Amino acid sequence: MPAQIDVPLSTGERLAAYKEKFGEALRNPASPDWYKRETHERAREFFWAAPYDARFPQIRKQRQCFAYFVDFHRCKELMGQDYKPCKFFQNVYKDFCPGFWVTKWNELIDEGRFPAKFDR
Repeated sequence: MPAQIDVPLSTGERLAAYKEKFGEALRNPASPDWYKRETHERAREFFWAAPYDARFPQIRKQRQCFAYFVDFHRCKELMGQDYKPCKFFQNVYKDFCPGFWVTKWNELIDEGRFPAKFDR
């Protein structure tokens, strides 16, 4: 078992924490806060992007989206539902994948027609 792994929060979790800490999370573009240095320094902790993956050097991210979706479900299947590092794969596929793809893939999983195997 690996040591305690620090998995970054998802975008929704970061947005909720930022909103709780600073009030309003997303500013109006006409707001004078856009020109304040402190505002930009505070917002820096909010942003997170998936790390570079050498398996997917191209600009289009469809394959990367699918691979991380499968990796998340495979991790849950092989390591158990309460294994925390699986959340990393979920954060990455949620950043890359459109919501309607994930909805459709979850429907296919429920029907047993998803094209990938999670037990390997």
